[in-house]
Amino acid sequence: MTTALDQVTVDTQCLVQECEKQGCTVDLDGAPKQFRLIDMDHPRSPAAGTRCDYLFIGVAKEKTIDLDVVPLELKSSGFHAASVSKQLAGGAKVAERMIPKAHCRFVPVVAHAGAHRRQVRELAKQRVAFRGRQYA
Repeated sequence: MTTALDQVTVDTQCLVQECEKQGCTVDLDGAPKQFRLIDMDHPRSPAAGTRCDYLFIGVAKEKTIDLDVVPLELKSSGFHAASVSKQLAGGAKVAERMIPKAHCRFVPVVAHAGAHRRQVRELAKQRVAFRGRQYA
C-alpha cells in the first residue's frame, strides 16, 4: 500500500536527516517516523528562485490528515519579516507542485535565535499561501 509520502518524488541527493544551517538547529525529535527533509539550497532540490532553507514533509500522526508540510527558515540572528515571508512562500510553492492531492496540515516555521521583537511581531502579521489558503 502506498502512502501520500510515497508519491512525493524528489532527488535523493537533496534529502537530509538533520536540520541545521548557519549555527541554527531545529531538533526533529517527535517528528513523524516517515518523512522527507529536503535541503532547498542543494543544487538538486526542486526549488528555484526565492525559497526557504528546508521543506519537511512527513506522514501525519492523525488519521484525518495525510501529510504534515512544513517550510522551515532558519535564522541565527535578526531577520526582516518581509524577506522571511517570501522565503516561506517559495517553499510553499514547491510543496504545492510536489505533493499529491493529499489532505495536508501546513505550518510555516521560522526558527531564530535573538531576532528583534519588532520583526517577530511583523512576521506574525505576514501570511503564506498554500493551496488557496493563507497561513500565519
